[in-house]
Amino acid sequence: MGQTQPIDNGRAQRPFEVRIDGARAGAFRDVRDAISSARIKKRETPGALVGVADASTGQFLFEVDVQ
Repeated sequence: MGQTQPIDNGRAQRPFEVRIDGARAGAFRDVRDAISSARIKKRETPGALVGVADASTGQFLFEVDVQ
């Protein structure tokens, strides 16, 4: 059997989201995975605002800079 994730209101609990110019681009359980994904997205779209947000509030926690 596969590993299951806790469900809350029909959605898997993934408290961190990667957002590109405010649009959701992925959800993660671990903030480190979300930051890594956000850095990759920033390299792909350097002119966009890319960051990690709290999924429950939508507030940005971390904004990725061009490296």
